[in-house]
Amino acid sequence: MKILQACILLILLITGCKKDKYLVDDGGTNLERIRKMSTYDFLKESKVLDTVVLLIDKAGMKEEINGDITFFSPTTFGVNSFLAQQTKALQRKYNNENIKFTLDSLVTDSIKFYLRRHIFAGVIDKKALGYTKKLFQNKSGEGSYYLNLEKYYIDVSGIRSTTNRILLRRIFGQADEDVPDGVQNKAPDFYAYVQTSEVRTATGMVHVLEANANLGFYIYREN
Repeated sequence: MKILQACILLILLITGCKKDKYLVDDGGTNLERIRKMSTYDFLKESKVLDTVVLLIDKAGMKEEINGDITFFSPTTFGVNSFLAQQTKALQRKYNNENIKFTLDSLVTDSIKFYLRRHIFAGVIDKKALGYTKKLFQNKSGEGSYYLNLEKYYIDVSGIRSTTNRILLRRIFGQADEDVPDGVQNKAPDFYAYVQTSEVRTATGMVHVLEANANLGFYIYREN
């Protein structure tokens, strides 16, 4: 029985690693080869990031993405969610449900503004973080962000394995915990976990955010 449990745990750990590196393994790539690629080339090779690459090209940000930076990349799903939020905002503003906000609606300056919310100077890996929140600013100095590690537990047949995942929090106004009791929090923080972490390229570091992390951490608020 102990041997069987050990085998299950080994399979679980391997599966967990593959899940954390799905952009690497599923693409038929390997870490050693990626280490020789630029950040842009890695993004371009990943199917779930194709829309992000399209935006980088449209805004002429290839050189910036290939700098000494850490890029918390949204996915294509995150870009589409951003477009849906923008559409909702426009429809409410003009009281017209036929208005659509699309990729073509984004001008160069807007793309740069939102993508730069995901860019941080230097390499930020798990070694630079702890279990308590640490304050960061993105490379453009716009906005405040908390980054920290969080233990992630997996239980299978009574066997528990743990790993650390990165939690990114975008602060709008006051941090959630700093809003006084009895005061309405009109601009709650945006929380997003990293799905694929610590992809080290020849030029920088990439962390790919979970699918529900909108481009630019944009949230349409009706009030």
